[in-house]
Amino acid sequence: MSDGAPGSVPAPVILHDDDAGARRYAEWLAEEFDSRTSHFDAADPGELVVAGTVVLFTGMRTGGGLGGSTFITDNWEALVEAGRRVSVVMVGPTPVTDEARIELMSTEFSADQLRQLKLFQLRGVVTPDQLGFRQRLGIKTALAALRRKSDRTPEEDAMLELGGLDLTDRVSLGPLLRWIRREA
Repeated sequence: MSDGAPGSVPAPVILHDDDAGARRYAEWLAEEFDSRTSHFDAADPGELVVAGTVVLFTGMRTGGGLGGSTFITDNWEALVEAGRRVSVVMVGPTPVTDEARIELMSTEFSADQLRQLKLFQLRGVVTPDQLGFRQRLGIKTALAALRRKSDRTPEEDAMLELGGLDLTDRVSLGPLLRWIRREA
């Protein structure tokens, strides 16, 4: 999916939280830059010091909040105030309306921080624990049927591996790639 010449900009530091969709997007972005990704708890401080751009993929928790937002707030001075470009990519099962997204982001970051962060939103993985009883039963039934199927597609294998419905889409990284490459 490469949007431009590889290596035209330094690879960003790519971080993720425990969310399956966030990890998948982080891995795809790392492939675009022939780089690597790591959990935000395992971030290499040396990389953060020299990074021009830091991208954090974080899942939107069902009870509210973002999985890795504390990493950004705890390291604010080392990141943004030291001249790093920082993007927070919210990954969730469905797009969040503007009002709900504003409310979520304002509980996670200060108004000053929000002005300096670049925010993106991508669809992720829907797992049974994020759903009501009927929907949970439907997904579990579908997964049980897939386990019995002998000639599964790669998408069906991914559903079984992730334990849910995968709504990730590599093409949706386009706007983020353009921002990293300073094309947008």
